[in-house]
Amino acid sequence: MNIGEKIYNLRKKKNLSQEQLASELNVSRQTISKWETGESNPDIDKIVPLCNFFEISTDEFLKEKDIVYEQKLTKEKRKNKALTLSLCLVIFGVIVILAILLEEAQVNEEIIGSVIMLGITLIGVLLIYYFVSTPKEPKEEKKGKIISKIIFLITMIIYFLVSFIWSAWAYSWLIFIVGILVIQVVKLIHLLKGGPNEK
Repeated sequence: MNIGEKIYNLRKKKNLSQEQLASELNVSRQTISKWETGESNPDIDKIVPLCNFFEISTDEFLKEKDIVYEQKLTKEKRKNKALTLSLCLVIFGVIVILAILLEEAQVNEEIIGSVIMLGITLIGVLLIYYFVSTPKEPKEEKKGKIISKIIFLITMIIYFLVSFIWSAWAYSWLIFIVGILVIQVVKLIHLLKGGPNEK
């Protein structure tokens, strides 16, 4: 978001006309119009009065990115992540309890396996929905993150399959190590190709 767009948005938030803002800053309406359309930028001596009037910092005003929007985006991401992880943990807990209860009741192993697979599928759907519905990021950065998330998701599915269906608990933890190594290799390849550094 450029300076002109910020001035326009801030003015609209206060329900002011260009004339009213011009009056507050002792400039002409045409000057405000030029600022908002990007034909010119405010002079240095007008930046502080602008920031004071709209009650924002000069740092926030001059940065290309909208800090308020970024804060909202971060908050939304955290909320979605917490909700998704909570639901996944609840489903996982229900699967474990059901598996134990069904085994105690000596229910057919195929039914127990079906219940476990249904739970894993629900967790998978939740994770895919979370990854797909994350807010938009620059294309290159998003591409690298999507690849990492897909690898992580595949790692989780393989882990659950190996652990629950083949009962290979002693070796299933190795799947996580392999998954993490693959993700790091993919990030390194993406970085060497000129993609942005990912955190």
